[in-house]
Amino acid sequence: MLPLKRVFRDPLIRFLLLGGALFAGYSLIHQRDTLDDEGRTIVVDRDALVTFMQYRASAFEPEYFEAQFDAMPDAQKAALASEFVREEAMAREARALGLDRADYVIRRRLVQKIEYLVAGTDAPGDPPAEAELRDWFEGHKDQYRQDEEFTFTHVFIDAERQHQGGNDAYARDLLASLNARGAAFEEATAFGDRFPYQQNYIGRSARFISNQFGGEFAEELTRLSPGKTWQGPLRSQFGYHLVLLTRRSDPGEPAFEKVRDAVLADVTEERRRDAHEALIDDLVDQYRVAYDQIPQPAPGVG
Repeated sequence: MLPLKRVFRDPLIRFLLLGGALFAGYSLIHQRDTLDDEGRTIVVDRDALVTFMQYRASAFEPEYFEAQFDAMPDAQKAALASEFVREEAMAREARALGLDRADYVIRRRLVQKIEYLVAGTDAPGDPPAEAELRDWFEGHKDQYRQDEEFTFTHVFIDAERQHQGGNDAYARDLLASLNARGAAFEEATAFGDRFPYQQNYIGRSARFISNQFGGEFAEELTRLSPGKTWQGPLRSQFGYHLVLLTRRSDPGEPAFEKVRDAVLADVTEERRRDAHEALIDDLVDQYRVAYDQIPQPAPGVG
């Protein structure tokens, strides 16, 4: 048998003794809830394990997980049961010690679980009627307003390459040559350097163009008028561009028929949000709220 002095020198023994002392001290300071016989009994059955599987996967699809559970071999079911018992025992012990109280992280996790469960419910009712969709569209037209769109092709002069006479002079000479020969839209690929993105842009918004060419190019493009003449050079973050702008559409409100699918999706989403808010409001209504020297929110608020 080892002498006591040698036992107490062992780092593992000292760690276990310190942990036990801290646990005992915590129990004395914080009153521990007593678990009755029912609280000490962990029931392991098919329903409990299927629910456990769903929480671990953060996906609540009972039929799918029931099929997964039923297809498991006995050894895998036994391992799953062991994991469930281990987690359930620690969770109950933590609650008995009051570790879940006044812990904002745990509080937020619990709230998020309720929000997740609510989000998994389907919005009730029949699909929106045509009249409801049109009413929504009339009340939210700005939401569907179309951006100005441009159709053009371009010939690119790469800023990282040195062209005869300098890139600026080369771009202007090439512009004159394109117009002199009446180069068509589809002939643009025969001239200039290789551009990192597209050669032809069909019905693209100023925002899209700005993302690819940069804001300076997009702004200069908005000053051009459509026609059969090559224009430029326009400067971008890559170099110079000679542009043949053939069409530009004015910004405006689209016809309902063109955006009907988007309207349907938005109306359905609003219904879903309203239904979820109603579920949470019903949950809150089950509690009596006592305000202590705090202004009460107006009915229907908060």
